[in-house]
Amino acid sequence: MKSFFKHIACVFAFLILQISPTSAQTIKAYTEEWPPYNFLQDGEVTGITTEILRATCANAKIQCEFQLVPWIRAYKTVQETPNTLIYTIARVPSREQQFIWIGPVLPRTTWIYVRKEVADKVHQIKDLAKFRIGLIRAEASVSELTQAGVPESAIRIFNSNTDVMRTAKIGHLDVLINTEIGMAMNQKNFDLPADSFVRLMKLYDGGALYFGLHLHSDPELVERLQASLDKLKREAKIQVIVHQYTRM
Repeated sequence: MKSFFKHIACVFAFLILQISPTSAQTIKAYTEEWPPYNFLQDGEVTGITTEILRATCANAKIQCEFQLVPWIRAYKTVQETPNTLIYTIARVPSREQQFIWIGPVLPRTTWIYVRKEVADKVHQIKDLAKFRIGLIRAEASVSELTQAGVPESAIRIFNSNTDVMRTAKIGHLDVLINTEIGMAMNQKNFDLPADSFVRLMKLYDGGALYFGLHLHSDPELVERLQASLDKLKREAKIQVIVHQYTRM
């Protein structure tokens, strides 16, 4: 009889552990191709923000599955699916109520890069209306440009960073928007001369890049992720990850 009750107690303890909020959880993280923040290398999703998220999940004892998909698909999937996460995403006013925000992860300053042949014709943001601007569908820079007075007719929408850069390389785009390290990586990856596009002016400064969780995700999961990220910052491990990619 004692062995029977001991067996029941073990089963009960196992079940408690299985449903405990502190037990291992799994989240699916969706991202786009945006080197050096997130990209595919040798069949594995990697990059600055990917490695920060990977370390964040490991410290929080959360299993994280990574998927690289078009940005618009990542955006839609995470809005519809609990306990999923989107990255690397700019926290801007139009998105504030769409996700639970984990971060800030990294600073965000975006620049306007103009093809050198037309750079002397751009003196203010509104002048961009005369040229062909390449952006990714649903990225924050789309609304930031239109709010600054650039008409939608000047903006050409693509599904991926690769589509944008291939089109720019053959001379069919005049304007690109990116961070400094993002543009440097694109120039390297697509074999563009360093002076082919001129960094002209800032589009957005003072913002930050975040992880965005589905609005109805487990609150305990949110707390663990934020605490783990904060710990990485205190230990200066984020700077180490950034340095590994920016020195390449």
